[in-house]
Amino acid sequence: METLQTAQEKPFETPQTLFVYERKPAQTQKFLARIGNSFRWPSSMPERFRKNAFRKIADVEFEFDDEIGFNLIFFYNALDRGEFIGHENEWVTVHNQNIIEYGQEYNDDQLNHILETMPGAIQLPVDQTRLPRSKPAKMVIVQRANSGDDYK
Repeated sequence: METLQTAQEKPFETPQTLFVYERKPAQTQKFLARIGNSFRWPSSMPERFRKNAFRKIADVEFEFDDEIGFNLIFFYNALDRGEFIGHENEWVTVHNQNIIEYGQEYNDDQLNHILETMPGAIQLPVDQTRLPRSKPAKMVIVQRANSGDDYK
């Protein structure tokens, strides 16, 4: 039976463990230079957000990309520490690695306003089962009929 390791028991990330997130050469070195060598991923952080945070921090394409990455890591570290107890049915807004507010999910207009006034802010649900999910991709398989001239 597997046991959940506490953050203190988990080893620090290394260039070898971070290499899986690289899309361009030297991103791992840039990431570690910005975040430090004594870095551990929050245990509750989904793989897709780890990849997103890594890329936002390692390869800043837009002005506030790195802030999004740092805010994601902050949110999941706070979640691991139990800082959101009592707010299980709420969404958390994080900006500059600080909790701004708890509340309902923003609608499009509210989200646009927040992003204009606080670039790089994120809003995530405390209850991770409420994370938005992509719909499954549809796949079409084309098969040729006997002569190869027609498809079914």
